[in-house]
Amino acid sequence: MAKILNKDPVTYERERDNFLKDLRHFHETRGTPFKKNPKINGKDIDLYLLYVVVTAHGGWIKMPSRGLAVQMR
Repeated sequence: MAKILNKDPVTYERERDNFLKDLRHFHETRGTPFKKNPKINGKDIDLYLLYVVVTAHGGWIKMPSRGLAVQMR
């Protein structure tokens, strides 16, 4: 996944781990514990990569209007 963002694997892993730590904290403070990563068809979803790609394209509201949701597959 680091290749998709043109990052070295060590940097990517550190940023992903920090993102997931913040995400877990966000859910815990709101009473919606984040227990495990979601899966689609048995494959783990890289939430950090998904977040970075979606925000780079203007956020989740703009992606469908740009036809980018299909490209995410």
